[in-house]
Amino acid sequence: MNRDFLNDIGAIIRDSIKDRIRQNKVTPPTNKNGGRTLIESAILINSINSSVEDNNIIVGTNVQYARIHHEGGTIRPVKAKYLAIPLTAEAKVKRPRHFDNAFIKEGIIYRTIFPKGDEATIEALYALKKEVKIPARPYMYIDSNTRNTIENKLKDWILEQLH
Repeated sequence: MNRDFLNDIGAIIRDSIKDRIRQNKVTPPTNKNGGRTLIESAILINSINSSVEDNNIIVGTNVQYARIHHEGGTIRPVKAKYLAIPLTAEAKVKRPRHFDNAFIKEGIIYRTIFPKGDEATIEALYALKKEVKIPARPYMYIDSNTRNTIENKLKDWILEQLH
């Protein structure tokens, strides 16, 4: 089969998967306020690619967490007692031990902030969990519209080859 044709089919599949994620058609939806399912940093969606090896079209991603989002599963800590789930933007880019004036109360890591001249405030940084269940959110599949597009492209290619 023609390599350019196979690359075109791979691009159609890749783009339909990315469109499904961009258009928030992945279910179940996220429970984050105003969040879009599978898009937080765009690392996953930007990693989805296609290639051709021999006569095989390969569509996938090399992102480590892609599989658990697709299939679902339970995440448990490996080297600690608890998973630290970030509750703030700052907590997403730091580890709990990097915060000064931090303390744990009722499964939450807090920090005390001492602004100059004002009263101290307390901010929740992380929720501590023994495990987290990730629901299956299948996104790597060929839907009926994409299948029809591929079938039409294949028919056109076959007709071209016959003439």
